Amino acid sequence: MPTRLSKATILVVDDEVSLRQLIVRQLRGEGYTVLEAGYGMEALSVARTSPDPIHLVLSDIRMPGMLGTELAKRLLAEHPSVRVVLMSAHALDDLTTVSDGRGIVQVLTKPFDGQQMLAVIKLVLDIVPAVEDRATSGRAV
Repeated sequence: MPTRLSKATILVVDDEVSLRQLIVRQLRGEGYTVLEAGYGMEALSVARTSPDPIHLVLSDIRMPGMLGTELAKRLLAEHPSVRVVLMSAHALDDLTTVSDGRGIVQVLTKPFDGQQMLAVIKLVLDIVPAVEDRATSGRAV
């Protein structure tokens, strides 16, 4: 994980282009390195080919082809220390089916404003790194 003095790399995944662009612009304005994808399979490809570690994935839940919950499961299976924030207008009753105890998963309920989003991201990134984080010297993905 990045230190408190540095910024994390965040992968934003949303099929709604205008919302994704708004989120990306705000995160970059806060100094984060931001990668983006429009759907689940593209996000998996970006995560696998990124030369830099991805510390957090911010993904919509309802997307064509692959739900954000499935994307989270697959990313956590490949990269147990990545943090995941899922965006949804619908409540999720049980996140244990997503995280399976291997990662940190949080839900950001739509609609939200930029300050709410930034607060959740900061909270999730500030959680004490998992054993995998320490073992890999900060290589999250």
